[in-house]
Amino acid sequence: MDTGLYDFYLIIIGWFVICIALFKRELLVQKESFEIILIICILLFLVGLVLHFTRIGRTSALGALLTPLLTLAQYRLFRRIFVKRVNREPKDTFHDWRGGLFWDRLFNILYFTSASLLLMIMIFASQKFADAGW
Repeated sequence: MDTGLYDFYLIIIGWFVICIALFKRELLVQKESFEIILIICILLFLVGLVLHFTRIGRTSALGALLTPLLTLAQYRLFRRIFVKRVNREPKDTFHDWRGGLFWDRLFNILYFTSASLLLMIMIFASQKFADAGW
């Protein structure tokens, strides 16, 4: 398989939780769906760790497989802070410019920006660790 295409697929997988938060965030709050997502994220994390220490992990963006578990924890933390502050679930503010949504906009900007940066950092860091022999 072409390495560039392989890396593309890994990055798409790394966006797993970010895409759920963007398109169907209630799945991250409901107990049953959250547990399924958590199991998937743990499995992706474990697969990412195992593959990182193989020849495959030396030349690819496998750090992306570690990201879903971290971005899930990040979402839950940001959500907990938001709910404690505003006493409700955060709303999607994409294309919604009504007043009274400052905290929702702030939540969305902070989460999606930091989660996307985390994905890039994990890809970069895993590659650097692989280059260093880790």
